[in-house]
Amino acid sequence: MTEFVDQIRVRVLDALDDLAHARAAGDDYRIQIHTGELESFARLAAANDLRVPELEPFRAA
Repeated sequence: MTEFVDQIRVRVLDALDDLAHARAAGDDYRIQIHTGELESFARLAAANDLRVPELEPFRAA
């Protein structure tokens, strides 16, 4: 696994954690921000042929 893939996975897990906290707090603004961040990571992963299972819900249809 490359450093790039490792960093993507770490950042995705951090963003998922942030999203969970935003949802628990009912903070719609932060939910939007972190959802957008995860959608961006999903596009980045797809563009680089990376499979990151945690990003499946955030992939564009």
